[in-house]
Amino acid sequence: MYDNTAIYELTKHRSLLHVPKEPTEQPTVSDCFENFIISTDRVFEILGKSPVGSVTFEQSEQGDARRQLLHVEKVAIENKRLRKTSEASYIESISYQLHDIIIEEMSEYLKDIPAVMGNLLNLPHNIGMLLDALAVRACSVSKLEPIVATMSWLVDDLTSIVNTPRFRRKDSRGRIIIVETLRTALSFLGIDNLRLLIPSLIVKRATPQITDPFPLIKQKLSSYSTGVAITAQHIAIAQGINKSDAYMLGMLGNLGRCAVIRLYFRMFDKVQLHLLQECQKDKEHKRHDALIKIVPSANHLIALQQTFADALTADVLDELALKRLFITPAMRAIVGSSHAEPSVLSDTLSQARLYAQVRALHQNKLTDANTAKLALSALKYPQGMLAKLKNIDIFTLPLVKSDAED
Repeated sequence: MYDNTAIYELTKHRSLLHVPKEPTEQPTVSDCFENFIISTDRVFEILGKSPVGSVTFEQSEQGDARRQLLHVEKVAIENKRLRKTSEASYIESISYQLHDIIIEEMSEYLKDIPAVMGNLLNLPHNIGMLLDALAVRACSVSKLEPIVATMSWLVDDLTSIVNTPRFRRKDSRGRIIIVETLRTALSFLGIDNLRLLIPSLIVKRATPQITDPFPLIKQKLSSYSTGVAITAQHIAIAQGINKSDAYMLGMLGNLGRCAVIRLYFRMFDKVQLHLLQECQKDKEHKRHDALIKIVPSANHLIALQQTFADALTADVLDELALKRLFITPAMRAIVGSSHAEPSVLSDTLSQARLYAQVRALHQNKLTDANTAKLALSALKYPQGMLAKLKNIDIFTLPLVKSDAED
């Protein structure tokens, strides 16, 4: 199902992104975005730039002191540098041994889709039933309630949201109504909002929470999922296809990415601990010291996502056994499956992903207007769509306060 060689090829490519580029070479939007998900500083590095307000070595007091060193001190520092280079090379070799085991175990684990659903994404077996219920025109509170009631985490999330100032209601005496029952929460939120909220909360539950030393992954993933979903919805309207299907695919299209990231950090801790225990048992002090210094690898994490994520998302959607939500073939087409032809919906997802990536990079001053325009011109967006999207906050769910529904 998965080929370890492909991962190593991608990892090698990711490593090259750390080498300063020639002036004529520019990393792609995809390269920049994949690094942005991990750390903004990585994007500055592959672009050969410095973060705003940072001081280069040559401009710093450290640089001035460096130039004042005596020849003997320079030689001593050079010798120290060579020793560190040798040590770094050894640590890198140990890191690749560690990651060889991680890749092998991940490849095996990801074949068990029910385990991925339950243990990585933390989603119950009837989540597909809930998504189908949301997809039909006749969706109602009475049809959603018995399904949502089986998911305590979702009940808690929805109850918490409905009691926020945005959705808070008052009784005839002006007193705030505290919502405590699921039926009231669903009724006050309304079906239109629930169609946006529930898929978002599903992705929130699936998103890894602990990703040190890259703590911002969860926030960026959440924002990206929303950005893709909202963009896909607007493109779908212009294309004359089901906007609900496009939104759902845009939002759920990151489930594979969430699973891969969470599994990588789990496997890293597990394999590193196992190897450390082996070193202690066999008294391999040098190897033990090297293993302690190894931290999760951004390059491997990016490569693993690129290799596994979309195919895993398609497998998860298959596992959901969706009957009313017709998004799985489009996800298979994104993967390049021979069993699924590209469609307007799959093209919409590709367009939405690229646009959300460009917007995220542009908001963080990690790409310029010309680069963004060139990247977007590679895909044929509906006429006038880019101008329209420019005025839409794609990273915020367009929830509205509604009248209570039955």
